[in-house]
Amino acid sequence: PCIERIRSLKTDRIGRLLSVSGTVTRTSEVKPELLSGTFTCAKCGHVESGVAQQFQFTRPLFCRNPACANASSDFHLDVEQSKFVDWQRVKVQENADEIPAGSMPRSIDVI
Repeated sequence: PCIERIRSLKTDRIGRLLSVSGTVTRTSEVKPELLSGTFTCAKCGHVESGVAQQFQFTRPLFCRNPACANASSDFHLDVEQSKFVDWQRVKVQENADEIPAGSMPRSIDVI
Protein backbone atom coordinates (compact mmCIF):
# COMPACT_ATOMS: atom_id res chain seq x y z
CA PRO A 1 0.00 0.00 0.00
CA CYS A 2 1.07 3.56 -0.71
CA ILE A 3 1.76 5.58 2.44
CA GLU A 4 0.68 9.23 2.12
CA ARG A 5 2.47 12.13 3.79
CA ILE A 6 0.26 14.22 6.06
CA ARG A 7 1.53 17.43 4.44
CA SER A 8 0.40 16.25 0.99
CA LEU A 9 -3.20 15.38 1.91
CA LYS A 10 -5.87 17.47 0.16
CA THR A 11 -9.67 17.61 0.22
CA ASP A 12 -10.03 15.07 -2.59
CA ARG A 13 -8.99 12.39 -0.05
CA ILE A 14 -11.87 13.07 2.39
CA GLY A 15 -13.95 9.96 3.00
CA ARG A 16 -11.37 7.58 1.50
CA LEU A 17 -9.39 4.90 3.25
CA LEU A 18 -5.64 5.55 3.04
CA SER A 19 -2.42 4.96 4.93
CA VAL A 20 -0.47 7.74 6.61
CA SER A 21 2.75 7.69 8.58
CA GLY A 22 2.98 9.77 11.74
CA THR A 23 2.87 9.91 15.50
CA VAL A 24 -0.37 9.67 17.48
CA THR A 25 -0.42 12.69 19.77
CA ARG A 26 -3.94 12.47 21.20
CA THR A 27 -6.87 10.06 21.33
CA SER A 28 -10.44 10.42 22.53
CA GLU A 29 -12.38 7.79 24.40
CA VAL A 30 -14.27 5.25 22.32
CA LYS A 31 -17.86 6.47 21.88
CA PRO A 32 -20.98 4.71 20.62
CA GLU A 33 -22.98 6.15 17.72
CA LEU A 34 -26.52 5.12 16.91
CA LEU A 35 -26.83 4.05 13.26
CA SER A 36 -30.31 2.60 13.12
CA GLY A 37 -32.83 2.90 15.94
CA THR A 38 -35.72 0.73 17.05
CA PHE A 39 -38.37 2.72 18.91
CA THR A 40 -41.48 1.79 20.87
CA CYS A 41 -44.53 4.08 20.87
CA ALA A 42 -45.25 5.21 24.42
CA LYS A 43 -49.02 5.27 23.80
CA CYS A 44 -49.77 1.99 22.00
CA GLY A 45 -46.56 -0.05 22.17
CA HIS A 46 -46.10 -0.28 18.39
CA VAL A 47 -42.47 -1.04 17.46
CA GLU A 48 -40.86 1.02 14.71
CA SER A 49 -37.53 -0.43 13.59
CA GLY A 50 -34.88 0.72 11.13
CA VAL A 51 -35.15 4.45 11.88
CA ALA A 52 -32.02 5.85 10.21
CA GLN A 53 -29.96 8.36 12.18
CA GLN A 54 -28.29 11.31 10.46
CA PHE A 55 -25.66 12.85 12.78
CA GLN A 56 -28.26 13.48 15.50
CA PHE A 57 -30.71 11.49 17.59
CA THR A 58 -33.91 11.21 15.51
CA ARG A 59 -37.16 9.73 16.82
CA PRO A 60 -40.06 8.82 14.51
CA LEU A 61 -42.33 11.82 13.89
CA PHE A 62 -45.54 9.85 14.40
CA CYS A 63 -46.78 6.34 15.15
CA ARG A 64 -47.55 4.23 12.06
CA ASN A 65 -50.24 2.29 13.91
CA PRO A 66 -53.52 3.58 12.37
CA ALA A 67 -55.35 3.12 15.70
CA CYS A 68 -52.86 5.32 17.57
CA ALA A 69 -53.00 9.11 17.74
CA ASN A 70 -49.36 9.61 18.79
CA ALA A 71 -48.07 12.47 16.66
CA SER A 72 -45.84 13.95 19.36
CA SER A 73 -42.65 11.90 18.90
CA ASP A 74 -43.31 10.21 22.25
CA PHE A 75 -41.16 7.14 21.61
CA HIS A 76 -38.65 5.16 23.67
CA LEU A 77 -35.41 3.80 22.20
CA ASP A 78 -35.02 0.02 22.42
CA VAL A 79 -31.24 -0.18 22.93
CA GLU A 80 -31.10 -3.97 22.56
CA GLN A 81 -32.71 -3.93 19.09
CA SER A 82 -30.93 -0.82 17.78
CA LYS A 83 -27.63 -0.84 15.85
CA PHE A 84 -24.61 1.02 17.23
CA VAL A 85 -21.00 1.44 16.08
CA ASP A 86 -17.98 2.54 18.09
CA TRP A 87 -15.89 5.50 16.96
CA GLN A 88 -12.84 7.34 18.20
CA ARG A 89 -10.98 10.52 17.25
CA VAL A 90 -7.18 10.22 16.84
CA LYS A 91 -4.81 13.15 16.24
CA VAL A 92 -1.79 12.17 14.11
CA GLN A 93 1.24 14.45 13.69
CA GLU A 94 3.68 14.13 10.80
CA ASN A 95 7.04 12.51 11.50
CA ALA A 96 9.98 14.75 12.37
CA ASP A 97 11.96 13.66 9.30
CA GLU A 98 9.11 14.80 6.98
CA ILE A 99 8.98 18.40 8.28
CA PRO A 100 10.72 20.97 6.06
CA ALA A 101 13.36 23.10 7.78
CA GLY A 102 11.84 25.99 9.72
CA SER A 103 8.29 24.62 9.52
CA MET A 104 5.88 23.60 12.24
CA PRO A 105 4.68 19.98 12.23
CA ARG A 106 1.22 19.46 10.76
CA SER A 107 -1.40 17.19 12.22
CA ILE A 108 -4.73 15.70 11.18
CA ASP A 109 -7.76 14.38 13.05
CA VAL A 110 -8.74 10.87 12.05
CA ILE A 111 -12.13 9.41 12.93
